Amino acid sequence: MLDSFVKAASGPLLVKLALAAVLFAAFLFLRRRDTEGVMTGFAFLAGILALRDLGFAFFPSPSFYRATDLIIFGLVLYLVTKPFRPGWALWGALSIEALTLIALFLDTALGLFPDLPRWVFSLAAFAPVAANATVTALKAHESESPLAELGAKTWLLLLAGSLIYLGASILLGPSSGLFQSLVVPLFYALLFSLGFFYVDIIQSQLIGAVDYYEESVDSLYEMLLATGSAMKAEFSLQEVLDNMLLATVKRTGADSGLLLLADEFDDAVSVRSMLGFCASPVKLPENLPRSEDRVAAFVRHARFALGEGILGEVAQSGRHFFAAAGDDPRLPDNGDEDWLGPGGVIAAPLIVRDRIIGVICASKAPGGVFSERDFDRCKLLANFGSIAVASSFTFLEAAERSDIEREAAIAENVQSTMLPKKLPALRGLSFGAFSTPARGVCSDYYDVIQTRADKAILVVGDVAGKGVAASLVMVMLRSILRLITNTTKDAATLLQWLNRGVSGMVDMDHYATVALVDADASTGSLELANAGHQPVLIYRAHADAIETVEMKSVPIGVERTTAYSARRLALGAGDVLVMYTDGIVEAMNAQGKQYGRKNLGNVVQRNHSLPAKDIAERVRAELQEFTGQARQHDDQTVLVMKAKN
Repeated sequence: MLDSFVKAASGPLLVKLALAAVLFAAFLFLRRRDTEGVMTGFAFLAGILALRDLGFAFFPSPSFYRATDLIIFGLVLYLVTKPFRPGWALWGALSIEALTLIALFLDTALGLFPDLPRWVFSLAAFAPVAANATVTALKAHESESPLAELGAKTWLLLLAGSLIYLGASILLGPSSGLFQSLVVPLFYALLFSLGFFYVDIIQSQLIGAVDYYEESVDSLYEMLLATGSAMKAEFSLQEVLDNMLLATVKRTGADSGLLLLADEFDDAVSVRSMLGFCASPVKLPENLPRSEDRVAAFVRHARFALGEGILGEVAQSGRHFFAAAGDDPRLPDNGDEDWLGPGGVIAAPLIVRDRIIGVICASKAPGGVFSERDFDRCKLLANFGSIAVASSFTFLEAAERSDIEREAAIAENVQSTMLPKKLPALRGLSFGAFSTPARGVCSDYYDVIQTRADKAILVVGDVAGKGVAASLVMVMLRSILRLITNTTKDAATLLQWLNRGVSGMVDMDHYATVALVDADASTGSLELANAGHQPVLIYRAHADAIETVEMKSVPIGVERTTAYSARRLALGAGDVLVMYTDGIVEAMNAQGKQYGRKNLGNVVQRNHSLPAKDIAERVRAELQEFTGQARQHDDQTVLVMKAKN
């Protein structure tokens, strides 16, 4: 047997083992780019194939080879159909294979089926091949997973290769030199080419996602800067609305647009801004002369009761309207004139604190078509443009106040809009927070952005400067963070994207310090990145001590090319993480003594057994007791996260 093994090892076996080893290492290396764990499966497949070939060299039994074929085809079925939730197709095929394996073992060990040809057992491998082909052919377009795209593009190739391999195994036999030297290596090459093709698909999807994020961030910059510039010097609500509509039309590729605001005392919305010729979403009166001037004048001064027409329905329900092309039956028929023909229409509600304040609408010329990306872009701009409109209302409400009082009120209102009204609930983690603004400052920001059922991004920031300017920078930070956190990138990359977005867009006097933590509730792992912000405190339950995590770095908005680093930590049961702004540790009492980081840590340590919300409240109470009646000159913000016991 040893002689036969040495002889085999010097032939095709040595080549196959070397190839499997290289591919095993390559797939493990490529695992970093794979968020679905598929590369681990391909690495495991390479290891199984290597062990099978090595075992066959010692035990050159066709029954052994056929048994391992059943295992390999079952693993390939699981890998390729994983994103489709195949259900009965997967378990039915695997059940057939399991029964065949048992029968093959009993036949080999006890000779239960002496008259049955051994190649019959190979037929069971056709079950996962058929299940694989059926599932991917029927469900390949039901998932956005890269693995689904792989299945959609390669299922026919995999089916043909599997049938050729199994047919050759039955006709030639597993021990055939031709089968082992030619058919098996070609089949292995087919399987492993799927793995590398999958990596290419991931790479292309990541590039597309980054392009989409960059375009969306640019859109937000343009709108926020345009609306923000209108809030300087002599304020004009009309200029804010016009700039917002212009940015939306431009970034969605529309030809025209409307912006409507809700009337305060009537259940209706009225056109407040119009760009280009926009009649597609509006039902024109039958007696209105069909001339461009008359139609444009009617639309410019149009008013819709809630529920009336497309725009009134959006204003009433808060649901988006999307007609990609002009052939949508929901669009009104305004006559036979070509220039009145319908095109694509997008209408999005403007919502602030669950209240619909208006509608923004983008339209294509007759025959024009919107894409799903245009629709997503319009929804994004409407969501964050609502904040600009709400801030404009605050400007108007404060018009009669003095300049200082007016700016303070506006900044406080914008800040309160930015801060989350309710923190998310993650299994295994609890959150608590408070933010106390100092009059006229309004520069602190915190947020807990849930990115998955078991993951969240924690952010605490402090914008330099005060008043409206600081609040607008805060709006930019929140807008960008809400956009970019839905990604698999690490915390350092998120800070770098945030920095590139803000740098050059704000004055140097309004840079921001930011601490960002990516928390995974399922594993207790944390990833911390810091841009010039205060150190993070962690109470360690097992040691009953406070740990200070400090990372030296440059604030956001100072230098566009700044590279940030991330630090990985673990949060054990009962551990407490505390993020805060310098208004906490620099708070002073009447005697001029600062509160300091030590006092903050002592409060957390004494109250570590409480839920995160109660810990935050204890910090607030003790801080107020410490400062007494002394006036504070900076916002005070604390965000607490606790790992449940």
